[in-house]
Amino acid sequence: MSAQVRPIVLIAALFTLFVSVGSAAPADRGATFTKAASDAIDTVAREDRFSGVILVARGDQVLLRKAAGLADRERNIPNTPKTKFPIYSVTKQFTAAAIMLLVQDGKVSLEDRISKYYAASPPAWQDVTIKHLLTHGSGIRDYWVNHPEARQALEDGTLFQTHEQLFQLMIGDPLAFAPGTSMSYSNAGYGLLTMVIERASGQLYEAFLRDRIFVPLSMHDTGSGSMTGDAAKGYSQSPQSEWQVVNLDLVSLGGAGGIYSTLDDMLTWSNALDDERLLSVASRTALFTDYGFNYGFGWRFQTRYGHRLIWHTGNAGPRGGFAAIFNRFPEDNVTVVVLTNNPSLIDYTATMTVGGQPLTFQGNAARKVTDQVEQLYFGRAP
Repeated sequence: MSAQVRPIVLIAALFTLFVSVGSAAPADRGATFTKAASDAIDTVAREDRFSGVILVARGDQVLLRKAAGLADRERNIPNTPKTKFPIYSVTKQFTAAAIMLLVQDGKVSLEDRISKYYAASPPAWQDVTIKHLLTHGSGIRDYWVNHPEARQALEDGTLFQTHEQLFQLMIGDPLAFAPGTSMSYSNAGYGLLTMVIERASGQLYEAFLRDRIFVPLSMHDTGSGSMTGDAAKGYSQSPQSEWQVVNLDLVSLGGAGGIYSTLDDMLTWSNALDDERLLSVASRTALFTDYGFNYGFGWRFQTRYGHRLIWHTGNAGPRGGFAAIFNRFPEDNVTVVVLTNNPSLIDYTATMTVGGQPLTFQGNAARKVTDQVEQLYFGRAP
């Protein structure tokens, strides 16, 4: 089959599936959806080299739990639904939840200035609050805007070993805007929140999350820092289509992107956001409030397939080895998790609302899988 014919055939097949399930209530889709979604994943894995895992659940009911591709290409070890993957910036919602736990403990206020926890704060940061950092409204630029060597250092782990070293590099940089007046996505801001958590709790970031989130929820395969056990290797493809192993230092990413997890643990986390096992109603309301630019505390918001979507992604670009997509449709009680160890871009475009504006971008196979599975579930295009 030619490359030109394949997309037409796939679109026709998906249209037929939409017609067959589109009029059914979600509770009635069950096996029909699971079979159609599984077939779609197999097609993308075969044609676009999707390598990773995907889960679709309605509440606790798992509708789809599937793996494709290899966790370790050198040893020919396949991915499984239990394989661990970095979740990169999906980490931010855990960091935000940790801050809200400290707010519940009375140890942190959202209106606290960062200088309360970081004495070396420059004068430019004097009006930056915890809330500004959570919403990317601080004006503090990301590490690599003025210091591109910081990105390389994070990727190879050869220079910056602590958050302190990173911030010493950037404390002399001017703010992009006055705090609270705009938004600019900043991993540096969530790096500062990592230090707030450590200084307010008296524990290392990874220990606080373990003791207050992962252990209470029995998320036994989730942690911060280096992955152990059944973990995927990250890969990128060279211009000559050669596979290259990516060795990113998760420890350096901290509260901005340093967590790894599994499909099952991420579903546990999603369901815990609907009750008071960890967070109070007030704390969860704070997380999921839109403070402008379709962003809350570590969460993005938009309408998709005619339904409200709360989401976040994590990636370090097509050469970053991994990518994660975490979507929640709260009114439908639906969770979609996709984790990949092949984030290479493919001939596919997608549109999402980012920073309050629609953004069309070239996607990877994980994005294509996510879109196709969600369209099958909801029976309509975005």
